[in-house]
Amino acid sequence: MDNISITHGNPKSASGGRLMGMALDYMAYPLIGTVDKALIENTLQKLWGLGKNRFSHQYAFEARLDNRTIGIISCYPVSVMDKLVWPTVRELIKLRKWNLIKHSLLHLRELWSTVSLNEGRADEYHIGALAALPESRGYGVGSKLIHYAEEKARLSNYGKCSLTVKQENFRAIKLYERLGYRITDSIEKKPYYLYRMVKPLPHILT
Repeated sequence: MDNISITHGNPKSASGGRLMGMALDYMAYPLIGTVDKALIENTLQKLWGLGKNRFSHQYAFEARLDNRTIGIISCYPVSVMDKLVWPTVRELIKLRKWNLIKHSLLHLRELWSTVSLNEGRADEYHIGALAALPESRGYGVGSKLIHYAEEKARLSNYGKCSLTVKQENFRAIKLYERLGYRITDSIEKKPYYLYRMVKPLPHILT
């Protein structure tokens, strides 16, 4: 599918929340404080339209086909990602109010796990979210988005690109390994059981 274009995230993109929800999967439950998929998607859609949070269009790129968004990737230096933790929490509290506060108080262990995942290292450019619509799978959308993020990393003078993946997501792990990523360590903080995967990036010859 050479006619797929990749553009900067559009705050008005109607698919942002849905794709972010797909990327997070069960990890969205403790973040947003509900298992209601419609509410999760609606909350993520609002975060997508805002700035300065981990789920914002500001740090995302869209794969588009025939003027339709079919996939997204969010990526940033780890230093930027770390600075977005508390702004993201603040926006979530504004959107979910007492419901999220109540959920967090009842699940303090999950809350601590959420804010202390330590997904990346200071010398890495990190892929925070990746998702493609089911009907687009099999056409290399995920690979194209990852390559795009890696190019952004190189242009920002980063020699490594990292991501996390659910330990049971064997299909995604195989894709990342095929693209040159290797498991470096694991994160096991209930309810998150993830592998950290890292790929060295060759320097651009000038």
